Amino acid sequence: MKTTGWALVAAAMTVTPAQAQTATAISLDRLVQEVIAYNPERLFYQQQIDAAGTEREAAGRWADPEAVVEFGERRASDRATGAPIGDGQTYAVSVVQPIEFSGRIALRRAIAEHQIALARIGLQQFDATLAARARSLGYGLFAADEKATTARTVAARMRNLARTIVSRDPAGPAPQLEAAALQADAISAERTAASADAEANSILYELNQLRGTAFAARIRIIRPDMALPDLPSGAALAADAAANNFELKSLRAQFEQQGLRVDLARKVRIPVVSVGPYYDHARSDIRETNYGLRLSTTLPLWNRQAGDVAVEQGRQAQANATLLAAERRITRDVFDQAAQYDAKRRALAQWDGESSRRFAAAAEDADRNYRLGAIPLATYTQMQQAYVDATVAILDTRREAIEALLQLRALNGGNVLSR
Repeated sequence: MKTTGWALVAAAMTVTPAQAQTATAISLDRLVQEVIAYNPERLFYQQQIDAAGTEREAAGRWADPEAVVEFGERRASDRATGAPIGDGQTYAVSVVQPIEFSGRIALRRAIAEHQIALARIGLQQFDATLAARARSLGYGLFAADEKATTARTVAARMRNLARTIVSRDPAGPAPQLEAAALQADAISAERTAASADAEANSILYELNQLRGTAFAARIRIIRPDMALPDLPSGAALAADAAANNFELKSLRAQFEQQGLRVDLARKVRIPVVSVGPYYDHARSDIRETNYGLRLSTTLPLWNRQAGDVAVEQGRQAQANATLLAAERRITRDVFDQAAQYDAKRRALAQWDGESSRRFAAAAEDADRNYRLGAIPLATYTQMQQAYVDATVAILDTRREAIEALLQLRALNGGNVLSR
């Protein structure tokens, strides 16, 4: 049979048990370090900090000088008769430097400082979110590999037993029917293994994208720490999130920055004084040269800046409303994630750390006792399926608890939660 190009690609991208064993073993902590160090999107936030620094330097500088050049004609006439007595060219050159008072430069610099703070908060939030995602995906990859290994072990055990029963060639239809039942249950277990392999591949490709490495690169997660710590009360968690949450820090910085913009809009009404030297030369009946110091300013008679002040005040009110809404939403998220974490943790507490090993040992005992004729086929297959189901349930529940814990840490600014 001819193999298509897409089939070859799919085969190359699908993990096999042999590939899983030869994959590079890596801890969760090392995985997080690699994701943060090599993630290509992180460079954007660093460039934002650099750009904000350049903006701050520019905000502290004076406005550019203004150069004015005038050209014209000059005609002189007699005062008594009005008769022309001479004409010629005239020109004038002046260079003035606008000077701003009332601390407007300081206000612009303060606004730029807040922009740097916002860029740094954005980078910290990105790092914390990236670390949480890497840990969640890393544990998901570990759990998927464990589920696939368990299901594949049960499937192999059933197929081996089915071959043993058929090879004995006893009389009657019962052995053939039992072998067929075992083959059917093996297919179900192999389907579970295939689903776990597909989940592992999907997680692996996302991890490789975050790491900025080749999608075909294979890694295997070393068994992580399975401990689930106690958490403070919901009120304490909410208070910590209110103080440390990156989104709230960013919104507060934006609110303060908008307040500075309102002050700057109000002070735009204060005139800007421009001062500098000028040179004026004219030639008609005589040559005349003038030079000196020129002062110019605006006359804020019409208060056109009032509209700009109103616009900035409206934005400040909007920033305050956004901040208040975010505080409520984040508090709700904290209580929600804490409740989910407690529910999963209580469920896991009912299954001690030896549950998986006991189910594995029970499945092996069932295989041995069935071969000795001590238990019926129904008990044997039920025990094997229970082993797979219990393993999947424990791994999925723990993953859900870990994801809730990671969400709480992200809401708390990436800080570790403890009593």
